[in-house]
Amino acid sequence: MSLNSTVNIGPLTVTRGTYSYGWLNLATSGIGADHRLPLHVFAGRQAGPRLVVLACAHGYEIIQISVLRALAAEIDPGALRGDLVLVPVVNPTAFAMGTRSTWIDGLWGDTGNANRLWPGRANGWFTERVLNTLATDVIGGATAVIDLHSCTPSLDLAYGYLGPGGPGSLDYEISRAFGHELLVEPTPDELVAKRQTSGTSKVFVRSLGIAAYSCEIGEFFGLERERAARPAAELHRGVPEVGVTGIKNVMCLLEMIEGELRRPSIQLRVRPELNLRPTHGGLLVSEFGKEAIGTVIPKGTVLGTVISPYSLEVVEEIVAPFEQNVVLATLARKPFAKVLPGEFAFIVADDEETQVLP
Repeated sequence: MSLNSTVNIGPLTVTRGTYSYGWLNLATSGIGADHRLPLHVFAGRQAGPRLVVLACAHGYEIIQISVLRALAAEIDPGALRGDLVLVPVVNPTAFAMGTRSTWIDGLWGDTGNANRLWPGRANGWFTERVLNTLATDVIGGATAVIDLHSCTPSLDLAYGYLGPGGPGSLDYEISRAFGHELLVEPTPDELVAKRQTSGTSKVFVRSLGIAAYSCEIGEFFGLERERAARPAAELHRGVPEVGVTGIKNVMCLLEMIEGELRRPSIQLRVRPELNLRPTHGGLLVSEFGKEAIGTVIPKGTVLGTVISPYSLEVVEEIVAPFEQNVVLATLARKPFAKVLPGEFAFIVADDEETQVLP
């Protein structure tokens, strides 16, 4: 392909070897303002794979935007093979309100969870229109899609999802290359129970024959089995580093950039991704901070207690259910965090199901 050729993504026409920023138009609001999605395109000097990175599908998960900002500062399109497409805010309406889902759809539509409605509908509710625009204008033609999720204002978590297919499958290889130490492999029953058999970005993207990886970006203080043998400074991984390293690893795997993959010394396959949710709303006092992610705790350990803000008494204890529990996420705000019935509080896996990946 010639040096002066162009790349077309959505409304953007980008000359190879250059970068462009623009907007995908979605709809017009009731006050006459345009709803838009931000789009960053790094058109490589040479044709090659196309990697699409999505962030902030849930509007209260925002720290992964720092990953895309730091990554964008490092990428030279003149040295890139293929195209890198970044969408830092998939759900700007939810982002503006700091909510998980699109509040407009929550009030008037059918639903607003931007990771349960893929590929959306061109004539649907607002969230469906967002996803349909991405599916039509951005996702098609991609080699791989990375969907970044992250900590919420209360919940700390740090893990990825193991791709299917085993060694040699691009889904699997990307999930290993990204470099999360903890990789969840959900069971079929778990996917049914969580209503994730359809509508998620992974399911839709893979239905097109495109590789997909999803993960939860957050600080990580090392696997328990490594903590005694290695200095804490070597184990700690912060944000945006963990995300930038992961995306660049995938770009190396796809031969979009040159360099060595920076893999962790140990990666664990864990299951299930068990959400422990309070039955009572109130104030949750956590016994474990984010440093606990990656550690193993015994059955019956009290993870947190829910206090009634009215009676001021403890109304519920959340305890570790398995004989040995791998901590994947913890709600750790001090002195407590407000919780609603069914809200995320802790996520654990069964250590008996843990496997060290080769």
